[in-house]
Amino acid sequence: MGLNRHVSSITKDDFVFWVAAETERGRLNKKSIKKAAIKRGLNTIRAALNHAVETFPDLKSFQVPCSPLTKKVEQERDRVLSDEEIAKISGALATKPEWHEALFFFQLDLITGARMAELLRMRWEESQVRFGTVKLYSSKTKKWRTITAPAAAALLAQRKTDGHGGETNVLTHPDHWFREILREASESVGIRYGQKVPGAWCPHDLRHTCLTNMALGGVPINGIKEYAGHASIVETQKYLKFMPQSVDLAASVSTRLASLANVVPSSNNGNKKNCSIKAKRTPKS
Repeated sequence: MGLNRHVSSITKDDFVFWVAAETERGRLNKKSIKKAAIKRGLNTIRAALNHAVETFPDLKSFQVPCSPLTKKVEQERDRVLSDEEIAKISGALATKPEWHEALFFFQLDLITGARMAELLRMRWEESQVRFGTVKLYSSKTKKWRTITAPAAAALLAQRKTDGHGGETNVLTHPDHWFREILREASESVGIRYGQKVPGAWCPHDLRHTCLTNMALGGVPINGIKEYAGHASIVETQKYLKFMPQSVDLAASVSTRLASLANVVPSSNNGNKKNCSIKAKRTPKS
């Protein structure tokens, strides 16, 4: 799936990453890669998976994802989690130690409003608690962005201190693991989950929730656009239903969301500590 990228299971996101990598390869070689060429590559992957069934019978139950190049445009979603729902879901995720990483993902995604793929590829060095910043790379726009989110930076620093996560990457589980845990935790508190379930929510709605709360807090639409990493204001407007008088409150809104999601870092011995999620100020000389 790419240099130094080991894949133990294949999901739709792996195909998306592959298409992005092929497109980038063409750009670096200054040669445009046609859609037909990428589709031939996808067909090769499918053929390899079908042949692998002979050696790995378990793959018979695996359905190869559709090509992202022919993905149908999904109906616009505008599901936003309420304060009560956020508290219930984060509380449910905190009930089982084995769900620790799912709770961390829920909190981090809610605070940063990042795309799921952006968090799955995040590395430790892309967060600076001293400055309260987090760097995110979008495979969709092929660009880096740095957001100011003191609560997210503090949460990441505490996770590393507690010895959780991987050696290089912050998260260690694939996307389908997070989706399954979020579904189980959500349904345990009576909140419907599923992208195609009427009135339900899915991980991408954490992004909707974050950006909509910023709009409600008065953050200017240009600021939300940069925070979200959108290519245009038009894309940002799809997420927003309310636009009060503009005030730069992105950092404070993310901190409030962190509090709602019960961001209380725990040490390895299980003792809870108080953790300040405010950005540290450098003393004046």
